[in-house]
Amino acid sequence: MKRLLLLFLMALPLAGCNGSGAVSPLSPANASKVDSADNADSTVIYWSNFPLQNPVSDSINAVYLLNKKNGWACGNNGLVLQYDGETWNKVQVGLGQNENFMSIGFYNENEGWIGGTHGIILHYNNGKWTQDLSPTTEILYGMAVTRSRTIWAVGSTGTVLNYNGITWAPVTIGGPSSSTTFTNDIYSISLSDQNNGWAVGNLGFLLKFDGQKWTSAISPTTERLNSVSVLSDVQAWAVGAFGTILNFNGTTWSKMGSAFSGFDLYNIYMKDDSDGWLCGQDGTISFYDGTRWISHVKPDSKPSLNAMAFYKDTGFMVGENGTILKFQVGGAPTKYDFTFKGTVAEKPSKSHPFWTVTFTLLNQSPKATVPIDFILPMPKGLEPYKPKGTPVPSGPATESAASAIVTATPTISTTAVATTTSSSASALTASAPSGNWEMKDGAMDWELGSLPASALKTITVQLSSKKGEKKEYPVVLNASLKTVDRTVADALPVTLLAAEPTIVPTAAPNTTSSAAIPSANSTEGAPVAKPTASGN
Repeated sequence: MKRLLLLFLMALPLAGCNGSGAVSPLSPANASKVDSADNADSTVIYWSNFPLQNPVSDSINAVYLLNKKNGWACGNNGLVLQYDGETWNKVQVGLGQNENFMSIGFYNENEGWIGGTHGIILHYNNGKWTQDLSPTTEILYGMAVTRSRTIWAVGSTGTVLNYNGITWAPVTIGGPSSSTTFTNDIYSISLSDQNNGWAVGNLGFLLKFDGQKWTSAISPTTERLNSVSVLSDVQAWAVGAFGTILNFNGTTWSKMGSAFSGFDLYNIYMKDDSDGWLCGQDGTISFYDGTRWISHVKPDSKPSLNAMAFYKDTGFMVGENGTILKFQVGGAPTKYDFTFKGTVAEKPSKSHPFWTVTFTLLNQSPKATVPIDFILPMPKGLEPYKPKGTPVPSGPATESAASAIVTATPTISTTAVATTTSSSASALTASAPSGNWEMKDGAMDWELGSLPASALKTITVQLSSKKGEKKEYPVVLNASLKTVDRTVADALPVTLLAAEPTIVPTAAPNTTSSAAIPSANSTEGAPVAKPTASGN
């Protein structure tokens, strides 16, 4: 029966080239595929496509870097690649052509191993690949090599193998009793040194290595765990199905909050306790900055990403359809194409004592933006218009109190308008941004969120003169769109007043003018005598 099951897995091949294209256990059967993590939190691209001189189409399942000029990767249908510091080249090893290689590990430049379906183990030694005698026919999903040349491999149906330098042998997993058996598939293994390590697998399966034996541990999840990265005996991470992220603090494993619940996570690589990466289904990438996981821009074709490896600042990520991404130190800013401008819709008048300025912004990029803010610094002598009757907080005036007033006043229009762009000559309905705005550091700050491709938004701002503060001329509005760490677009300046208005004096009435003196023959303006009483 077991042999029939393995033949079935090979026929898929190993669930490999349909659906997301990732191989088992890297198939997204558990994920909902709702692309909620499509909009990245970061505006910097650290991973970019690394084209090959001779492209491959098979899924790449594992990768290992020895140094900046030497690396290895393996994948479906006997695929083996070597990195020479400039490109990845396909290597014909002449072994396992019909096998899917799932795991890889190297001791040094001269010796390494690859594991895969049917328990196959390839051994690289001084430039030559040979096939080791394997004690199992199970799929070998994960491999780890320690500095002391202790090599471990894990796989389906609870398989744990150890290489003693000469032969491979199965290892028994410790449980509550000597009769306990474990049949969960084990997908990943990681050791910080020869005496400390973890392995993870199906149904939240956790295994602890103490230098002598492997024993099962209590898990906070029943979701499939696909990858583990161990930093020390008090720090480890694991990821899995439905965006599961676990952290080990030296005593217990805890489930972390995740923005990737709709996606399976396939691999995690922690460089240290404040620098790590994870990847997974449909191009999901995220990095850890020591406090939180920050979503990264997805590759354009959104390939499922199966594994990654680093050597210092050199890093590669691999996945379905022969995808290889290279890590860019420092990254490159994400670029967007905006049409962003403002116009004065109405000037102040006796019945309308404020300026009304309308800003329109159109995302002409072929993809949604990261979350952006509309920022409008207040020119000296101006403030957001507050209609009469706006409540004024008691106590000393503070910026936070003023922000609360501004947020509550209807100074920004939320009415959708229709407009037509000259570039496309097609009518677009402009939507007003949702959310709240407030005053921050003397500027109006509106959280617009992510702007979809081809989306048009309008923002109508009402401004009035600020009592007790003189204006500086010209009075100009300089609006911008910003992310957390940079400006993505600037609107053309909008001039409200080019110069101080000229005051035209009003002529005072002149009481000595000829118009005010009646003529001798005229009674206009002459005094009228009061009637007197008659004594007759």
